[in-house]
Amino acid sequence: MKGIVFDIQRYSIHDGPGIRTVVFLKGCPLQCLWCCNPESQNPEPEAEYHEKQKIMGSVWEAEGILEEIQKDRDCYRHSGGGVTLSGGEVLMQPGFAAEILQWCCERNIHTAVETSGYGAWEAIEKILPWTDLFLYDLKHMDKMTHKILTGVSNQLILENARRIAQTGKEIIIRMPFVPGCNTEKENIDNMVTFMKSAEIRTIHLMPFHQLGKDKYRRLGREYLLAGKASLNQDKEGARRLQEVCNQLKDQGFWAAVGG
Repeated sequence: MKGIVFDIQRYSIHDGPGIRTVVFLKGCPLQCLWCCNPESQNPEPEAEYHEKQKIMGSVWEAEGILEEIQKDRDCYRHSGGGVTLSGGEVLMQPGFAAEILQWCCERNIHTAVETSGYGAWEAIEKILPWTDLFLYDLKHMDKMTHKILTGVSNQLILENARRIAQTGKEIIIRMPFVPGCNTEKENIDNMVTFMKSAEIRTIHLMPFHQLGKDKYRRLGREYLLAGKASLNQDKEGARRLQEVCNQLKDQGFWAAVGG
């Protein structure tokens, strides 16, 4: 199997338990306004300009990815870590992802997949047997607002989240916390209702930041949230973040800020 990968990050501690190797697959059907990895959206390799041209994304054989994973097996064993597939959107390359995940599972390496959930159930079925943990992004509960913020409706995303939860697989909701976009009370209340109905009990609130801003310029694209302050600079936004986290804990969820 071959796939398009734009980065491999080693010694990560924010994308699942323990120390992890994160493989970023290229291509995403969403165009989130706050996306910090805009180079992940185009499914094909593309040029980025920063002093000199750099090609983002390259073709990898699964065997090459597995060789990289092998280098960190001692870290996984001592920290309870493993391998996380991220993106982009993993569901755009399900066969490639499944081969990597299966290889890991057969060697007792913990596996996680970060996904928006926007993909055919047939794609999820390919990776489901080999995925220990789903890090599942939920952007907004209203389908029209979701489409404005990301370019797609959330209907398929919510259906797939519910179906994954019904399989008994571990699933953690990840909500990008972006003041002015999705932090209003009605949206939080609707998310609580959905999580209760789907029997999902863990949520990570991911504070908005500007770390991807310069990437848009290097790709020749406009960054639409350039004027919005990161939460470490926005006192009211940070207060609201802690308020929502406490609210979720009070309702029996395992809630945390960040991964």
